[in-house]
Amino acid sequence: MAGQGGVVFVTGEAGIGKTTLVHAVLARLRSLQMQVYSGTADMLEARWPFSAISDCLQVYRRSPDPERARLAVQIHPEIDGTGQPAPGDDIGLVQQVIALVEDDCEQSPLALVLDDAQWADPQSVMCLQRIGRLARQLPLLVMVAIRSGPSTPQLQHLMATWQQRGAIIIALGPLEQPQVEELLTNLAGASAGPHLRRLAADAAGNPFYLTALVEALTAAKALSVDGSQAETTHTGGPHSLHEVITQRLRFLPGQVVEALRAAALLGSRFSVSELAAATGTPPHELVACLEQAEQAGVLTEAHDQLAFRHDLVRQALEQTMSVSARQAMHTRLGLALAGAGYPAERVADQLRRSPTAPGHAGLDWLDGAAGHLAARNRKTALELFERILPTTDPADARVQRLYVLWAETLLAQGRADQCHKVATWSLERCQDPALRTRLRWTLLRHANADEEVRGEPTVLRLAQQAADHPDATPAERLRFLAIRALCLCNDLGEHARAAQLAEQVRGQAAELGEQTALSQALATLALIELCRNQPSSALALLEEIPHGRRVRVADTYRAHALLELGRLPEAVAAARQSSAWPAEPESAADMLWRHLYAAYVQFVGGWWDDARAEVEAGQELPDYAGAHRGLHGVGALISLHRDDPATAEAHLDFSPLRDPYVTADAFTGSMLRWAHAVHAQHCGRTRQALELFEQLCRHDAPDNTALWLAIPAPEAVRLALDVGEHDRALDIQALVLEQAKQAEPGLLEPAVLACQGLLEQDADALHTAAGLCEALHRPLTQARCLEDAAAVLTRRGHRDDACRQLRQAATGYQQLEAAWDLARVNAALRTLGVRQGVRGPRGRPSHGWEALTATERKVADLIAQGLSNPHIAERLFISRRTVQTHVSHILAKLGMNSRVEVAALAAQHTK
Repeated sequence: MAGQGGVVFVTGEAGIGKTTLVHAVLARLRSLQMQVYSGTADMLEARWPFSAISDCLQVYRRSPDPERARLAVQIHPEIDGTGQPAPGDDIGLVQQVIALVEDDCEQSPLALVLDDAQWADPQSVMCLQRIGRLARQLPLLVMVAIRSGPSTPQLQHLMATWQQRGAIIIALGPLEQPQVEELLTNLAGASAGPHLRRLAADAAGNPFYLTALVEALTAAKALSVDGSQAETTHTGGPHSLHEVITQRLRFLPGQVVEALRAAALLGSRFSVSELAAATGTPPHELVACLEQAEQAGVLTEAHDQLAFRHDLVRQALEQTMSVSARQAMHTRLGLALAGAGYPAERVADQLRRSPTAPGHAGLDWLDGAAGHLAARNRKTALELFERILPTTDPADARVQRLYVLWAETLLAQGRADQCHKVATWSLERCQDPALRTRLRWTLLRHANADEEVRGEPTVLRLAQQAADHPDATPAERLRFLAIRALCLCNDLGEHARAAQLAEQVRGQAAELGEQTALSQALATLALIELCRNQPSSALALLEEIPHGRRVRVADTYRAHALLELGRLPEAVAAARQSSAWPAEPESAADMLWRHLYAAYVQFVGGWWDDARAEVEAGQELPDYAGAHRGLHGVGALISLHRDDPATAEAHLDFSPLRDPYVTADAFTGSMLRWAHAVHAQHCGRTRQALELFEQLCRHDAPDNTALWLAIPAPEAVRLALDVGEHDRALDIQALVLEQAKQAEPGLLEPAVLACQGLLEQDADALHTAAGLCEALHRPLTQARCLEDAAAVLTRRGHRDDACRQLRQAATGYQQLEAAWDLARVNAALRTLGVRQGVRGPRGRPSHGWEALTATERKVADLIAQGLSNPHIAERLFISRRTVQTHVSHILAKLGMNSRVEVAALAAQHTK
């Protein structure tokens, strides 16, 4: 309630009392008028994404909260109109869950409690990982109970990370002997006699074991109370908890045990109607059996369902059946649930655990449910496909539909070789033109995702063949051709052919009203214009994309164009712009590339602290299409200019250069090449730096934008002159002049003037270039031009003018905290007899208010104003993930544990 959140771990062996403690804590939390959300992970739901966290946060389709209902639709996707799965993106959905928790915390303090977390699915563990990081930033208590012993790598990482962040660990151990005796007295109604104490010793202080033991002895009429002593006539066993539970079950009627066995196969929780449908038993007969089980302490009520008192009881019931009996019952239960219309997940849980093919009825069910299953859990869908389909008739229309989905699911799961095999086999036998077109899309996506194939004619050939095939509708034909145009541009760098084809698609799509192909064609044309150094034309094309038609790269192309034109604030806003649409979460790939482009734009624009925050936020996401290489490139560049070679080398070691250059490696690989070039300069390897900068000019720049020539070219000319290769410098200048003729007027003018100034020792040209760089918001390049102008003036003996230019350059480097560059300026000043150089960056302290960056101070001020993370993100036009990174840095630098403390300190500094 003081604004400080935290994380609590409760661990211990099965039956040690974790659930009892959790229930006691929940009762206390609810008495504090907090928002309390709680749930229990189920072993049989561990494979269903987000099941544990959805149960905990009450994320249901019928939730009265529209945000929870909307999120439930995303987590449990339906099948789209083509029958293809519409899979959610795990990282994007995690972000949606985090946003829900943040929004709840904005209303009032929140407690989130999950029991039996050892059964939590990996996606729920990902959510817990992120939520735990937020606990110090929000009025949020996270409590997780987990069984001790072996666990998944994800859970091990979760526990280790939370411990490092100061989580409270409550490790429940066995009861001490006085506590054992007290519990036995309470259970038996009198002090335990010697035989009872001897049997109880096998429980090793486990309270559930002790309770089950006394209950089993009572049911067997083997426990008597004589005066003040409770004693048993049993002198031996049971010697394990499983034996105790099994012995207890023997005293239940046979029909009750049979009902419980079926219930055990349904999971830790079930409804009477579900059990009735699965077993074919009338509900009124089941109710009588289940009431006896409740009275015997085997079952307990759990909201509108029944639950086993402990999962150990459920496991014991399972183990009373033979393996073959269990498998046969799984098949029977699955088909019964399918026939009764129960959710696909419940049916699949049964059928996947039986090696027997479920027959025509099972095939009918799979035909209708497979799309949903593939969207919910690809692994489970693939298990069923692999078990059922190979023994079916390939001429069956149901089987043909399922084979198409099997290939698509294999590709989505990253099993490319198997995908190609299944898709090729199916394409040869499929009789439905629409399904054959889907298979061609799958083969095309497979080829496009294969790095060994990208840049080769394979993708182009497949796209053209698919477009030309009579199976393709006119709209599908245009979509295939749009992909072909993009590959010509992106992977092969054949801009003229790509432009011709994209224009053809653009015109035909407009006539046909086919907006998907039209949007893709416009985006490809915009990319071509960027590569031709025509950013204004690219912007105009991007504006033509139909409203509401999503093209993932459109915002990044827009950011590139705006950056080229010197419209830095607009470029940053475009790079940060989320590409998520209301109907779907933003994918991990979209988020990652948004962080990369935001980092790149802010690096060029001189907002280096913000760029580093974007690098850090992006690196937390899984890599996609080499984006991490670009992030490491930005991180290394900033570290090198700030004279932090150790951090820079860590970035560079993570992402070594690829050689030789290929078009498909443009931008992410180019960013890394740039960083390696600067690193070579930093280490004094001038010739290596020259080679890399020249590669950027000759190979990378034609496949990127004008900046990739404007920035490296003057560096390459300077280095060529440094090593005495004047002709090489002239060749690079000629390349810049040639490109400037074809580029949008004025776009490459700073580079033209800088190269001219260096070659002709023209200080005025270099000074003019610096002014143009200032107008275009390129502070690093501006300072470098001023430094070069000073060098020319020094050679001509204009000492005072040289000093003025050097001091202007130093001011720019100071603002960037570019210590390495500033040291070079100060060395130049000393050669001019200026003993007192320009003071370098003070070396921002690592702790305290002065350690905060400008953006971190803005965030702290907004915290002081009472704004939540989501509202701060909206105010600063950055992602919530980036805000979380900033808040985490603020708490660490200030040594604080809550937003309340940050708000108080920020208020003091704003007075």
